[in-house]
Parts: sequence; structure tokens; C-alpha cells
Amino acid sequence: MTLTISRTDLARRTRDAIEHAQRGETVFIESYGAEQAAIVDARDYRLLRAVAVFQSRPLAPATDPTATPQGLSEQEVQRRVDAGGGDPQEAWDLVIAAYLDGDIRLGRAAVLLGLTRFDLLARFNRLGLPAQLGTLSLQEAAAEYDTLHGKWHEYQISLI
Repeated sequence: MTLTISRTDLARRTRDAIEHAQRGETVFIESYGAEQAAIVDARDYRLLRAVAVFQSRPLAPATDPTATPQGLSEQEVQRRVDAGGGDPQEAWDLVIAAYLDGDIRLGRAAVLLGLTRFDLLARFNRLGLPAQLGTLSLQEAAAEYDTLHGKWHEYQISLI
């Protein structure tokens, strides 16, 4: 969904324009009928930029379905941000690349970015970006089932 307003209306309705952007709408600013600029939610911008950085890597995407996921820690993300001069985009680039490479799942990516899994998935869907859901192979599905079944069994025992 989009909203188009004039530069004059932007001056009068700044808060309204920002609220529209924060709800996931793109706000186009026009002057004399021509688009001049766009306002998007900051997280949407960071996500779009991180996916673009990932896709522009040599040999991207480089996902190998037989590779073992490497994971990603909060400390690794913080080191990357610190090395980048404190730019939060560094975290987005690292986390989204790890997610798209299959090293972490959507839920882990969301946690590392300070979002909920559902919010991150909604952003991927709204922006038309590639979301990787579910397992990549039958073996992976079986391993997830075994893990979940074991945790459910442990949970049941703890209730007794």
C-alpha cells in the first residue's frame, strides 16, 4: 500500500506520514505531480539493503543444502557492528546473510535483530523478499522432529 502526498502536505502532516511508513506503507512525496522522494520504515529499509548486499556478493546466493548450519551469536553480531563504527546496518547485513545462507533460521534472525519471528516474516512477505521456511531436507525434518519430540517428552516429565 502506498500514500502519495505533496511536499506542502508533508510539512503539515509529518507525523501522519511517518505513522503510515511505520505501518509498512511507502509514502511518496511529490512536487508538481512528480515523485521526489519516498519514506519507508527504517527496518524495511535495513532489510531491503541487507538483502541487496547479500544478492550482490560474488556467487550469491551460495546456499548449499548439504552444508551444516553454522549459527550466529550475539557476540559475533556485536563485533561486526563495533568493527563497522557502530552502524546498525552491519548487524542487518550479517544476520540476513546468515539467514539466507541457511546458517540460522528465521526465528534466530528475528531475535538477533530485535524483532519477533512473525514481524520479520511479515516484512519479508510485504517487501516480496525470499523467505526460507521449513526444513531443507527430509533428514533435517527428521532431526527437528526428534529434537521437538524430546523436548516435549522432557516437558511432560517436568509437569509430573
